[in-house]
Amino acid sequence: MSSKKVHQLIEEQNFHHVFQPIYNLTEDQIIGYEALFRSSLFDAPEQAFHSADSYDQLFELDKLSVIKAVKYFSDYRLEEDELLYINVFPSTVGRPEFVPFIIDLVNSTSLRKRQVVIELVELEAIKSLDDLNYNTRNLKENGFKLSIDDVGKGSSSFRLMIELEPQIVKMDQYFTRELPHSTLKQKMIESLVGYCDETETDFILEGIETVRELEVAKQLGVRKAQGYYLGEPAPLKIKM
Repeated sequence: MSSKKVHQLIEEQNFHHVFQPIYNLTEDQIIGYEALFRSSLFDAPEQAFHSADSYDQLFELDKLSVIKAVKYFSDYRLEEDELLYINVFPSTVGRPEFVPFIIDLVNSTSLRKRQVVIELVELEAIKSLDDLNYNTRNLKENGFKLSIDDVGKGSSSFRLMIELEPQIVKMDQYFTRELPHSTLKQKMIESLVGYCDETETDFILEGIETVRELEVAKQLGVRKAQGYYLGEPAPLKIKM
């Protein structure tokens, strides 16, 4: 870990995004894309953000990542109803300046606020749930969508589902691995699908990598999903 790499990340913006499609399985069509952070300086996105955090630059990197993802997405030919899912740290969303920042950013592009999904990542401990709750309510009132990422992976994801009332939850890919052979995972997915149906919350299953996983997911009531079998992360095609 070095300050030079962090400088390159932030001052030189030595990073980019690839975009993985999210599918409506019922209609077999793309409904949105998740922006995935990449940098040649680090083997994994988590390493980049951990390094930035070590130098008290997590918010700056997170904000720059959001800016670059939103502007890149808005510059490409996409349907008006397609969504952009952006991974954001809870500490970033909870800051008082985040809501006016994201409103101004989206208003400066061709996107509508209803197309932007703020996807909370569970890569840090949440220090102030009250601040996060206040800001996520504000975001929803302004037309943004809220998603909880990797549900079932961390210790607080189910609590956040209750406290923040997101419009979307994405179940961690752990539950998809060996799904055709795990009755327990099938029951867990089926239970969460039922909860989401009851609360009018969109459910997305991550990590679909085989046709059999897809088939079983559909049998369990999963209607939206993403994964390498459905589409790999890649740059978007440029506007014509």
